[in-house]
Amino acid sequence: MRARQVLLWLVFMGALVAMGETHAHVYDHLYANGFDVPADAPASDAEAARFLTQATFGPTTAEIARLRGFGYGEWIAQQLSAPTTLARPFVQQVIAARTSGGQSISQNQRLDRWFWTATYAKDQLRQRMAFALSQIFVVSDQSSSISQDYIPMTEYEDLLARDAFGAYRSLLGDVTYSPTMGKYLSHFRNQKPSSTTQPDENYAREVMQLFSVGLVQLNLDFSPVLNAGNPIPTYDQTVITHTAKVFTGFTYSDAPTNPANFYGGAITAAGSYNPMACWGTELFATGNNMRHDTTGDDGTLNTPKTVLGGLTLAAGRSCALDVGDELDIIAGHTNVAPFISRQLIQRFVTSNPSPAYIERIANVFEDNGTAQHERGDLGAVIRAILLDTEARMPPADVSYGKLREPLLRLTALWRAWDAQPQAPNAYGEVVMIAGNSFLSTMGQKPLGSPTVFNFYEPDYQQPGPFADQDLYSPELQITNESSTYSTGNLFYNFTRRAYVGVNLPPDNQTLPTDRPLLNLATLAANVATPATMVDMANARMLYGSMSPNMRTTLINMLDYMSGASAQEKAWSLVYMISLSPEYATQR
Repeated sequence: MRARQVLLWLVFMGALVAMGETHAHVYDHLYANGFDVPADAPASDAEAARFLTQATFGPTTAEIARLRGFGYGEWIAQQLSAPTTLARPFVQQVIAARTSGGQSISQNQRLDRWFWTATYAKDQLRQRMAFALSQIFVVSDQSSSISQDYIPMTEYEDLLARDAFGAYRSLLGDVTYSPTMGKYLSHFRNQKPSSTTQPDENYAREVMQLFSVGLVQLNLDFSPVLNAGNPIPTYDQTVITHTAKVFTGFTYSDAPTNPANFYGGAITAAGSYNPMACWGTELFATGNNMRHDTTGDDGTLNTPKTVLGGLTLAAGRSCALDVGDELDIIAGHTNVAPFISRQLIQRFVTSNPSPAYIERIANVFEDNGTAQHERGDLGAVIRAILLDTEARMPPADVSYGKLREPLLRLTALWRAWDAQPQAPNAYGEVVMIAGNSFLSTMGQKPLGSPTVFNFYEPDYQQPGPFADQDLYSPELQITNESSTYSTGNLFYNFTRRAYVGVNLPPDNQTLPTDRPLLNLATLAANVATPATMVDMANARMLYGSMSPNMRTTLINMLDYMSGASAQEKAWSLVYMISLSPEYATQR
């Protein structure tokens, strides 16, 4: 060890002593790999950027340097332990300030904060995981039942972020008790059967079909289990009917015990987003006041409820026991590991993972490899997904990779060019989206899918070459002539009209105050050498993967713009890359 390194080490250890033992864990992270380059460090900036394209909302030059210094394993470890960036407390303050100032409020306050977090928060992997989970455990502001629940919807985003690296069973429980999910899928104020009504079956159906096990029995590699050559259904309508009885009796957490107020509003603001309460035997031992269904299959206390996998729940029990055991049964089903693992691989790495890749991740889902042999450890799952050989050493197969989601193309653009956020306005909010309607423009926005089936389905196959070769292409479900055109216009507004100095000659415009501003100064400084500009943009936006033909075309474009300013050449280059198929594709 060189003398300077020894000196630095001694100074740092002295600082730790001065700070106290509670800070000693800082040493573990900073020097976990010693002073040498870690063995698992990316070999190049391009490799680091490619990993960060998968694991974050887009690479930055600073994060590339950090990753190369720490290595993949330590970088992931730091992300798994990083504090959660929460949105709800901030959005609450903004909404309170706007309301006090007589200003309108909308989903824009939630969306601005989401885009800020995606672009600037330090816990990038956690937030990316939360975004992926939001496309499995779907709620949407397109539903009138929650379209004006701005703060509860923000709390739902925080719920997913907090649970992103925890146990799948805990996540499933938190989602089930969320009033936002309860309103969206109708088990909020869902009641036991009466002479004229039956419990709503929405949540009972979707918690199985979309959140856990899917429609057919699966092997660990996601292939269907067959009986005489035919897939085996995981459940039938009878199971849905009986499961719906389990998810009855939910209402606001602070609802008073007067039965007349089961349908009343929340008493406090927190009551509108805190986990729901369930009116079962916990509150009413017997009688009509109880809203949770304690009966069995035949509507009496003589039989149990028959649920997923032919398992049963005894009659006459509390809501908490019924719901808890039902969620244990669902979470413990053998389908959950391949069903969830495959969708997470699709969101982070490739639309068509090999059966072997899915099985490797499903095995980690079944057993995280620790002494406790924990099942459903989502932190271990995402680590395995990102470090798998199929993620780090992509096969040459043309089916490998994925279309980059529209939102991720925008956040990656901001992060690539160190976009400068606007100063907070009078109400404390940082405006990010310039009032754009992303659902109509891109076909996608955070917690805004048209249906519970997400913006696109994991099994979608684009007609033509994809379907002909039995390949999946989820993101192409929202890609068409109209969305391609409108997305191009949006990127124009976030490049041509949104860079630092745009109000300077020759633009002669007013500096925008409703969106981040790209910092293109370094790019513009190389205007005398078009090839250098293109190579810089290639490194920042395409992790060095630009094809020779595209590189030549862009160099020729810059040469042709002989009378343009350095700024115009810079934003034009960035804009053209943002529109390219190569930028839209992740491999």
